Amino acid sequence: MKVKELVQKLAALDQNTNVVVYWEEGDKQQFFGIDEVSLTRGTPRRDEDSRPGFEFDSKGPATWVFISVSPE
Repeated sequence: MKVKELVQKLAALDQNTNVVVYWEEGDKQQFFGIDEVSLTRGTPRRDEDSRPGFEFDSKGPATWVFISVSPE
């Protein structure tokens, strides 16, 4: 998702609505509160199992938004 898409979706909501991150894995549900949003440079990478990752580096070719969360 790009920032523009996220902003458009959030702009359509009431400004007093709570925002949480929801993760479902099998029968388990987890909720996370948003602690911080930051813009970070680095290099997108994939590990040996093809899972996405990111190498933080101020001179990297990509800029990503990172959302820091903690369990609710």
